[in-house]
Amino acid sequence: MSTRMTNPTRTLASTMTAAGSRARLGRWATSPIALACALAVLAGAATANAQSQVPAGARFLVELRDKLDAQRVKVGKKFEARTIEPIVAADGNSIPAWTKLKGQVSYVRDNQMVLRFDRIEPPGGKVPLVATVTGVVGEKNVKNKAGDEGEIQSASHRGRDAAIGAAVLGGIGAAVGATQGGGKGAAIGAATGGATGAVIGAAAGGPKELVLREGTRLELQLDRPLFFRARR
Repeated sequence: MSTRMTNPTRTLASTMTAAGSRARLGRWATSPIALACALAVLAGAATANAQSQVPAGARFLVELRDKLDAQRVKVGKKFEARTIEPIVAADGNSIPAWTKLKGQVSYVRDNQMVLRFDRIEPPGGKVPLVATVTGVVGEKNVKNKAGDEGEIQSASHRGRDAAIGAAVLGGIGAAVGATQGGGKGAAIGAATGGATGAVIGAAAGGPKELVLREGTRLELQLDRPLFFRARR
């Protein structure tokens, strides 16, 4: 049987080499350059994880990408919208215009709807959104201001149309009454015609069916802060 002999000199040299390498590594790890590199890495990681914040109460405009007809949609109906202006955070970062939002109908009846927005998709990734509709911009048959709970309502011209009906039919009644009974007949005819016209006008000018067309612009208000990662 042969016995392998270890060279003491070679073993000692290897040990000294390894010890020297560890010593040099230790000196480098505590050097100013190494510390600066480590801090730079940590700062970069912190920056990458930092989130921008848009405070609660901030308002911005969006544009619907779907048609919502109160006569046809049901609670839970999903829809999309797009921002039409940048949403600026406190640190100066912003979510760009034409960013996609998603939401759903949470309440509906013939002439009233409540829309809830629950997600926005900026370039840094999808994030939760809690926002309420505060107004509708430039729609003829929709009230400009939403209710306290975000209710969007169709506009009613009941008062205006009642006044128009009263004036028109009141004048006709006065003319007919005058031919029948002079001044007294004219007064009675005017009163009767006016009352009838007011009723007809009010009925014709009642609440309209609520339809939000594609492209309808809504004003939203954040109910909670919006956090997002800005694209670097």
